[in-house]
Amino acid sequence: LLAVMAPALASTVLVLGSGGLIGATLTRLLQRQGHEVLEVRNRSQLDLREPSSLDVFNSSAIAYCFFLACEVGGSKFIESTRHQTQLAILESNLRIFQQVLPWLGARRIRFAFTSSYLVGSVSAYGAIKRVGEEWVRNLGGLGRTLRLWNVYGMEPMGVKSHVLADWVVGCMRDGVVRSRTDGWEERQFMHVVDAAGGLVEAMELHEWLPEVTDVSSGDWTAMRSVAESMADTVEGKTGQRCRFEWAGQPAVPRERLEPRLDGLLHGSWRARVGLQEGCRALVDEYQGREPEKGDL
Repeated sequence: LLAVMAPALASTVLVLGSGGLIGATLTRLLQRQGHEVLEVRNRSQLDLREPSSLDVFNSSAIAYCFFLACEVGGSKFIESTRHQTQLAILESNLRIFQQVLPWLGARRIRFAFTSSYLVGSVSAYGAIKRVGEEWVRNLGGLGRTLRLWNVYGMEPMGVKSHVLADWVVGCMRDGVVRSRTDGWEERQFMHVVDAAGGLVEAMELHEWLPEVTDVSSGDWTAMRSVAESMADTVEGKTGQRCRFEWAGQPAVPRERLEPRLDGLLHGSWRARVGLQEGCRALVDEYQGREPEKGDL
C-alpha cells in the first residue's frame, strides 16, 4: 500500500484553482513559506473534467493538495434563475469530482476540499457541495472539508464576481450601485488574505482536524452598513461620491447559521482583516496601487 503523504516544513503542494480569487493568494503565501507549488490555474491550462488530466503530475512527489477548482461564483451566479446555469453548476463540478477525487485517493495524497456554509441550501450549488463533502468523507481520512464564508478580494469583473468587488468597482466607475436586494440581509465576510492563511494553517494541522471545519470571521454585518462604509471609503480615497439604489425585494432567504469557531484550527488562526480595512485595501487594489500601510 502507498503511504499517506503528509506535508513537511517545505514540501510540494498542488493547488487546483490557483488562478481564482482564493487560489492566487494562497499560492503566493505558500511560495513565501518556501513550498514548491504546482498549479492548475484554470480550464484553459488544464481541464480537470477530462479523464487522466491530472496524470501530468504523476512523477511529482506531492505532499498536499488544495482542491479549490469548482464552478463557483458570487450570489448573482449561484442564485441565478437560469436553468442552464444551475445545470452547468451540477454537471461541470460533478465531472471535476469524478476525475480529481479518485486521483487523489489512488495516490494517497492528503488534501483540503473547500466547501461553503451554503452546503445545506436548496440549490444546485448546495447540492454539489454536499456531494463533494460526502465523497471526501468516504476517502478514508485523506481529505478535510473547509467551509468558507463569503470570501472577498480583488478579482476580474464578470458573471461570477462577488458582491463586494462588484460594489467597489461600481462606486469607483459609475458613482452608483444598483443592489439586487433591499440590503437588510446580514452576512459574514472574510478577506482573501485571511482565507488563505486559514487554509495553510489547516494543511499544517491536517492530521488532527475534524472532517469539517468552518472558516469565517464570525462577524455579522448588514449589507446596508457595508454599503455606507464602502461609499465613505471610496469618496475618501478617490473623491468619487457613490449612491446605492436598493431593490424592492429582499435577498433569497438563507437559513441563519452560526459558524463553529471553537475547533482546533481556531486555536491558532483567526480572521484579522476587519471589513473596513479590507474595503480600503480593495479600493487601493482596483486603483492599481499597493494597499496603504495599515491595510492588511
